[in-house]
Amino acid sequence: MDEQLVVEARFNGPPRSAQGGLACGRFAERGRQLLGVTGPVTVTLHEPPPLDTPLAIERAGGRVHVWHGETLVASVARTGAPIATLPFVAPEVVAAAERNHVPPDSHPFPTCFVCGPARAAGDGLALTPGRLPGTASMTGCRWTPDLSLATGPGAPVPAEFAWAALDCPGGWTADLARTPMVLSRFTVDLPTATLAGTPYVVIGRLDERDAHTLTTTTALYRHDGVLTGRALARWVRYPPEATDG
Repeated sequence: MDEQLVVEARFNGPPRSAQGGLACGRFAERGRQLLGVTGPVTVTLHEPPPLDTPLAIERAGGRVHVWHGETLVASVARTGAPIATLPFVAPEVVAAAERNHVPPDSHPFPTCFVCGPARAAGDGLALTPGRLPGTASMTGCRWTPDLSLATGPGAPVPAEFAWAALDCPGGWTADLARTPMVLSRFTVDLPTATLAGTPYVVIGRLDERDAHTLTTTTALYRHDGVLTGRALARWVRYPPEATDG
């Protein structure tokens, strides 16, 4: 297992581990290459991905595994899982939903790269998903990929950032302030590239939940209604003993 990947400390979700969507996206892109597939793949996180740590990646039959020493961190596999397409929501409606985002002092992961209110300006994606007006289980937020994520205006951003943006809005369909959850399994379909400097909206929907897990669907649309990505996610409860970071 000579090939290695690293998730830099900048890309945290919880304080001591990687933001789940971004890590899954990074694992997926290399996993897709090793598997020789071009369509969607599913990434399963078996352990929180560590930060600033070399992770070994190898193909084993029809899967690609990511290892931290002897610990299996993640698996990547082909998938035929259907992903629902959520309807487009106009940017002005999504802007109203953002006002329902959790107060900063109630956020369970305030330094999260994607939705953490404590991130310095320009250092994170700064998503603020909130409940869509008139719904009980859907969220929305706006996202304009920063020019620093690509080579210039209109240039494609690495797919891992679209994976990251499709992550947190799904989790916020539940009350993460009361019951913190983290990503466990993620399937993403990106039919078109995400472009730097272009406005997007992200829509999330809660599909199922029980005392320990959530299942959510998310969609990424360009501001004019062109579908850019969609995702199906499973979430698990964050260990209470880990919330002190």
